[in-house]
Amino acid sequence: MFFLRFLSACAFVVMFAPGQAQTPTTVESPNKAGDSNCKAADFKKLAYAINDVQMREKKAIEWLNANAKDCPYPEIEMIKNNVAVWLGTANTERVHQMVKELHQSKKPGSTLEVSKNTPTAPVIEPSGSVVATKKIKRMPTKVDEKTAVSKEFSLRESEIAQCLPNELVTWKDGPNDTKMISPIMAYVYDHQGAPASVSEESVLLVLQNSTQAWDQCGGQNKVYLKRDFNDTMAGLKIAVQWNDDDKLGTIGLANITKKTLTLSPESFQGLKKSNPNRNLMETLQMVVSHEVGHFQGLLAHSKRCVDVLSYYTNDAGEKCTIRDNGVMPKNFEYRSLLPTACDIQRCVAANSK
Repeated sequence: MFFLRFLSACAFVVMFAPGQAQTPTTVESPNKAGDSNCKAADFKKLAYAINDVQMREKKAIEWLNANAKDCPYPEIEMIKNNVAVWLGTANTERVHQMVKELHQSKKPGSTLEVSKNTPTAPVIEPSGSVVATKKIKRMPTKVDEKTAVSKEFSLRESEIAQCLPNELVTWKDGPNDTKMISPIMAYVYDHQGAPASVSEESVLLVLQNSTQAWDQCGGQNKVYLKRDFNDTMAGLKIAVQWNDDDKLGTIGLANITKKTLTLSPESFQGLKKSNPNRNLMETLQMVVSHEVGHFQGLLAHSKRCVDVLSYYTNDAGEKCTIRDNGVMPKNFEYRSLLPTACDIQRCVAANSK
């Protein structure tokens, strides 16, 4: 049986920088809607009350049609930011488009514009020689203003967005990269056994962020809640679960044979106990992105510190590399939360063989 581990428990603990604040996973705005019938909380309540996917989609559309006219911008913005989490697989293209158009029509100053601060994930142009960016919804690494303008953080952002020649280097700790195990994969999440501090919505968002970013490799990665999934849905099923039965000293484990992505509640709680200020949702985003990368065909680990497929130090004490002989910063996490330009380039190359 072939296992791919994120890292050993002790090695994983030293990777993450202390002192980072918890990142919220949904946007909660004060209700400024006055007496309006359009309240995001009502939309959320409706979505969570219906288990049947088709009925949930139908009722969501009916609610939007009935309330859109009187929907204040803060409420529709909250719906837009959370609709994928609240509706799950009922967030169809039709619903998505309705919410998008409604948000655009309500936005002060007319048309919707993408913020200059919207985080991006790298994407490789077909030639492989030019790196562009594609807007990907994600949780950015939270740092203070001084860190954000530092040389070290600027270098990190540059390494995430750009893969230079000769930077595709691995630790040689696993088989050669190969094609993804299926061109269409369905990641089916079961929240049972998760730590009490982790919500189902937050894990669903993390999975969506990771799979959307890895779609740049050429496959189609879908995310479902277990209660919404049935065997008629397209894609090879990857069960995403919380348990400590198969963790083997890791916080995350991609089992290619069993087609499971296992997260360890015990290890996750241990991280929180060792450092209460640790941003655990960033940690979870990083772990899930790493493990999803293994299912995309990346079997060895990257030696570039910033890559989501990397680890910092091997058993022999060798350290990962930073461009221009950079030094690992002590005040923020260097590894990316989502696949970098080099992660994607490796994946595209492996799946083109």
